[in-house]
Amino acid sequence: MKHTYLIILFFLIFSCDKNLEPDPHNNEFLIEVRVFLSESCPVAQYMTLPLKNSYNQFASDSVAFTAYFPNLLSTQESIYNFTQKYSIPFSCIDDNTGEMVSLLGATVYSEVFIIFNGELVYKGMIDDSYTSLGQWSPAENNYLYNVLEQLLEGNNVEYFETEAVGCLI
Repeated sequence: MKHTYLIILFFLIFSCDKNLEPDPHNNEFLIEVRVFLSESCPVAQYMTLPLKNSYNQFASDSVAFTAYFPNLLSTQESIYNFTQKYSIPFSCIDDNTGEMVSLLGATVYSEVFIIFNGELVYKGMIDDSYTSLGQWSPAENNYLYNVLEQLLEGNNVEYFETEAVGCLI
């Protein structure tokens, strides 16, 4: 029994890096990348690679990445296992209350939101490798990467959105 509590404590402490979690009421980060993931969605699983690539390219003191898991079946353990399997290097938050889904209006897993100085500038696909469920091709547009690049180069990015493809939240 004691070992079970230690294992649960381990998962709670190490499943996500809490120090990287942006406070939605504090503009600690200039750019926030928020994405909705699910352990069982194939599109979300696939999108972990372009997410990690963008994280590796852009994450800094002024660019924060956070993944939310708004699935009622998600647990600290299942989220931890997902982060380990797909080597997710950023914060992962259990959002089974749906607070972030409601706040941002997310509809599918792997939908990404980019917030610049507290204002939403992009909502939609990470890239366009999925045009519909089951229809995959190499990406021609990496929206996440392109928007982050434009913002960090100091370019003005007018709000736009694409229709994200993924499993329904």
